[in-house]
Order: sequence, then C-alpha cells, then structure tokens
Amino acid sequence: MRSWTATLATVALTASVTAVAQAPTSPTIGTWALNLAKSRYNPGPAPKSETRTYEAKAVGIRETIQVETADGSSYTETSIYRENGKPYAMNGTTDIDTHEVTRVSSRETRITWMRAGKVVGHATNIISSDGKVMTQTRTLINGAGQRLQDVRVYDRQ
Repeated sequence: MRSWTATLATVALTASVTAVAQAPTSPTIGTWALNLAKSRYNPGPAPKSETRTYEAKAVGIRETIQVETADGSSYTETSIYRENGKPYAMNGTTDIDTHEVTRVSSRETRITWMRAGKVVGHATNIISSDGKVMTQTRTLINGAGQRLQDVRVYDRQ
C-alpha cells in the first residue's frame, strides 16, 4: 500500500512541476492599472478605470481586463492565449472576437484584433526597461464602426 501511495504522490508532483515548467514566461505577467493622466484617447471618452491581469498558465497566458467606463458601467474581457501569432478567442467584448499576439522582442508584443474573421485593429505593447510601465499604442475600428486611436499607459501593481 505504501509503494502505491508513494507512486501516486510522485506522479502528482511530476505533473505539477511539468505544468509549471511549461507555463509561458513573459514580462507582461502581473497586474497593470491604467494611468489616466499619461494616456490619450481619441476620440474618447476615457474609462474611469481599467485593470489588466496576466497570469502564466500551462495552456498559455490568461488575460483578464476589468473596465469601468466613463458612464460608470463595467465589463470584463477574458482570453487565454500564447504569444505565437495564432488566433485565440477574446470574450466579453463586441468589438473583438479573436486576437493574435506575437512576441517581437523581450519587451514588445504586437497584437492583431479580428471580428467575424476580418482584421479590425492592431496594437503594440512595450514594457519599459525597468518593467514598471507598459505602453499600448492601438488603432481599432469598434463594433459601431468608429475609429479609435489610443495610447494607453499602465503601471505595474
């Protein structure tokens, strides 16, 4: 009985270590808060707040974006993706249904957003050399057909 228990414990430990070892590493991992004073929204309005959380999982990076809009309503966008340029589902928004994230360098990713199979926007995320600030420059045609051109600055929490 002891050897059976020891075998199960060894298998469970090996599976846990393997899952952690296969989890993606990215400087994006962590929690980021929108810095409204440093961000620009065109045409606007800017949200009251936005928090982005990126978590390393064995299956990829789990992204959770919590937004409180200018009118006080809120919504949450979620996705699990890898930084490999392949399409992954984006949930919680009508503006985007799929995104492709590509790691360009150790501190830069490029994102392509799609809706119903058509490209509707692009973004570049750059993380500062000290790892404390992430700047997203983006262009998007939203679900209402409006062109948005934003520079969003996030501070690591």
